[in-house]
Amino acid sequence: MTKLLIVSGDTVGSNMGGVGVRNWELAHALSKYFDVTIAVPNNTDLTSERVKIVPFVLESGDLRPYAQESNVIVLHGFVLHFHPYLVEMKIPIAIDLYVPSLLEGLVWHDEDDWNSWIPSYEEYLRVQLELLSIGDFFFCASERQRDYWLGWLHAQKRINPHTYRQDPTLHQLIDVVPFGLPSQKPVKTESVLKGTNPGITEDDKVILWAGGLWDWLDPITLIYAMAELVPSHPELKLYFLGTHHPNPVVSGMQMPEQTIALSQELGLYEQSVFFGEWVAYEQRVNYLLEADLSVITHPAHIETRFSNRTRVLDCIWTGLPIITTEGDAMADLVQAENIGFTVPPEDVHALTVAIDRLLATGGRKAYLESFNNLRDRLSWDKVVEPLADYCSSPYFASDKGQYLTELDRYRKNAEAHLQRVITEKDAFLEQVVRDKDAHLEQVIKDKDEVIEYLNNRLEQYSKILPVRVYLGIRRRLGKF
Repeated sequence: MTKLLIVSGDTVGSNMGGVGVRNWELAHALSKYFDVTIAVPNNTDLTSERVKIVPFVLESGDLRPYAQESNVIVLHGFVLHFHPYLVEMKIPIAIDLYVPSLLEGLVWHDEDDWNSWIPSYEEYLRVQLELLSIGDFFFCASERQRDYWLGWLHAQKRINPHTYRQDPTLHQLIDVVPFGLPSQKPVKTESVLKGTNPGITEDDKVILWAGGLWDWLDPITLIYAMAELVPSHPELKLYFLGTHHPNPVVSGMQMPEQTIALSQELGLYEQSVFFGEWVAYEQRVNYLLEADLSVITHPAHIETRFSNRTRVLDCIWTGLPIITTEGDAMADLVQAENIGFTVPPEDVHALTVAIDRLLATGGRKAYLESFNNLRDRLSWDKVVEPLADYCSSPYFASDKGQYLTELDRYRKNAEAHLQRVITEKDAFLEQVVRDKDAHLEQVIKDKDEVIEYLNNRLEQYSKILPVRVYLGIRRRLGKF
């Protein structure tokens, strides 16, 4: 049986973000066809009967023992940066590009000191370019993302006569593997909000923010909308499912503190707006099934266009109507599939109207059929098919080693420039030495000719010069 090694660069455990969830679910969806091992940073409290789990240290661990037994390696992000030896092992590599991390970084670090942020950005860019030059097969989360990465790949010369002849559609180079839904039906196992959380009663209507408070999102507009709604809808409660990321590496976000501070300023904190700690992956279903609607809002910036809001998929799985901001692929899905409403960016009034309108439509029941139509299409077992096809017959990209990447060209040009400088310097020094020797030879020759001339003239005048004068001149000429 084909053996796969999936290497996660993000935390995989009971508390995990979208990247960890994606790696965990991909591993289990692929385990229907392959012998799958998932390498997780540091450790995990999860267990599995279908997938072998191995812990490793991201910055310094050794994955060779697991890679040597594998036919395909699936990875993402900074994994190759810390484990470059995986490239030398000559095993086909499939790379997940579902997170446009450089675009997230532009928002996340926009307020940072440029003296530190720009060098870091250049390093992130270098890592991204290396990934694109190394991969044999790439996959991302949407057609919009695929267009984005096709541009990158073309700039890196990965779209070329070889890859075009291999497949004119380029799906053998990069394909779409969306974020999926669990195949099992969502089942509530306990009460977590209504009648359980202080401040939220059984009769309240709960708006769920189903993910984290990242700097590239916009919970601020939602807080202002709550301030508008609560006076006429005191039963309306907003609950943030996750505040800070469970991976300590993803730290320094300003949005959690800003959102909490605004809710306090408007008198909503712990009255109508509640902030939970990160909810365990297996526990999220209880919050999703108790809520009445979900809201996820974001500003208008470039990250939005190519993002894939993974927590929206949980809402689809549990049939929770969605209100989201226009501009990303998930907003297009909400509109096309009639599973909620979309609103313009940072428009408090439009968001307020949409929440009021959705509650008036009857909530979940009004969207039941639409959600049922989506669930099968978006299950992990379905969306994983392009990656499963590649892993069934893995191949090295046909253009590997045929073209210089820009990094290779820079290195080659730098080496050529250095060699040219050295050659020109050596030639210049040789010419200086030759010129110096020629000059000295000419000086000696000129001196000898002058002395010979003077000697000849002295001999001519020797008969008429006094002996004393004649001998003095001879002595002086002898010094030359």
